[in-house]
Amino acid sequence: MERGWDPGEPLADVSPGMWIQERLWSWGPGSSRQGVAVGCIVPEGFEAYARVLHPAYREGDLAPIRWSAVAARTGATAHPLMQFHRIAKIPLHEYPSWGMLPSEGSLPAIEARRLVSILGGFTSRPDRCYLGIWEGFGVPELQAWRHRPRLFLPHRAYFLFPGPIDGVAALSFGTFQHPANLWWPQTRTWCVATDIDLYETYIAGSEACIQRVVEDSDLEAFRVKLEDRVDIDGDLINR
Repeated sequence: MERGWDPGEPLADVSPGMWIQERLWSWGPGSSRQGVAVGCIVPEGFEAYARVLHPAYREGDLAPIRWSAVAARTGATAHPLMQFHRIAKIPLHEYPSWGMLPSEGSLPAIEARRLVSILGGFTSRPDRCYLGIWEGFGVPELQAWRHRPRLFLPHRAYFLFPGPIDGVAALSFGTFQHPANLWWPQTRTWCVATDIDLYETYIAGSEACIQRVVEDSDLEAFRVKLEDRVDIDGDLINR
């Protein structure tokens, strides 16, 4: 686990995040959109987008296993929009017999460190970022702030903190530590989101930034489009 970094009290003014609210696509009840798209997770208006997959873990030694390796094991097809339960050929929410599911709603430390290293080079002020943590984690440290302002996005709300990019993987609130679910620099040159119900993280950025992400050998990352679906029915190949 990363060494903890206490960001202090959440911001009373969440207006720095309103641009994300304005650029996200709607989803869920009342929306005409089928399923949930990338544009519902990270904001439109960027040159390119990427999907970083959280690894699964082998039983026993907890060695990370990439989704492409899972697909090779089961005979499924690895592709940019593959869904874990489809390639693992197990029912939704069930565990594979050989190990653990990918981290849901939490960017793993190795992937977090790599993204921080990459994205820090695509902003002039990596020391000035905004870090969001989902309001719904049932811990006393966050419940104590239930009356504080939050950044409201479609079906999600976040406490917002100013901080350096190095704090992303080490957000710590007393005994509770969790990587940021939502983070971007003051320069708005990129935006990263790890939705609480997904086994992956999405990045919006420049063409050069996203190219750097998908080329990194320490990440299992793919280019995606805003209209690509992130829900399980977005995998049209492994059915």
